[in-house]
Amino acid sequence: MLSQKNTVTVNAAKALLTVMLISGFAVKAQPGPARNESAMQETRDIGAAMLKELSQTLQAAMADGGPLNAIGVCKTKAPEIAMTLSMKNQVQVYRVGTRARNQDMGTPNEWQTKALEKFQSRLAAGDKAYDIEYVEVIKTGAYDLELRYAKPIVLQPMCTACHGTPEQISPEVKDKLAKLYPNDKAVNYKPGELRGAVIVTRLLSH
Repeated sequence: MLSQKNTVTVNAAKALLTVMLISGFAVKAQPGPARNESAMQETRDIGAAMLKELSQTLQAAMADGGPLNAIGVCKTKAPEIAMTLSMKNQVQVYRVGTRARNQDMGTPNEWQTKALEKFQSRLAAGDKAYDIEYVEVIKTGAYDLELRYAKPIVLQPMCTACHGTPEQISPEVKDKLAKLYPNDKAVNYKPGELRGAVIVTRLLSH
């Protein structure tokens, strides 16, 4: 007979079923209380907040000083936004890339790579980025569950000035990128192409 800790309540099962309708959802361990449904929505909102604030910050930087200004802002402000959201919500927020600009911070791990592959398939099938997300709930200890959430980042037209083809990136931008990111791989993207993902991870209570 299953113990109380391993028994999913009816409400929790309904909550999980709702979440599992998201494309790519994978359950490796099931959360207990139904309140974890609200944790899922909170996590989704945090991912959306990261994308929104980053987009607004980059648009302002481009308007204020063009691509050269945006490079510096992206390097400093993006981690600051992620850190602020992480501390405020007691989660971990960061970005990974299909081709990383910052190899130390932007290289995806195994499950993030799987999420990116699913995003590629969904986008190729014509799905919109705002309709796509990937979630895993896994057991990380005797009593700990971790919710792992990923939301795709697709390249916007203005971003080709720093992430586009060699013809689209000015010599001045190339020089600055080479100084800041000597191992940069995040180029040759087209607008609408998958650039990476916003990642949010958090512990769930039983």
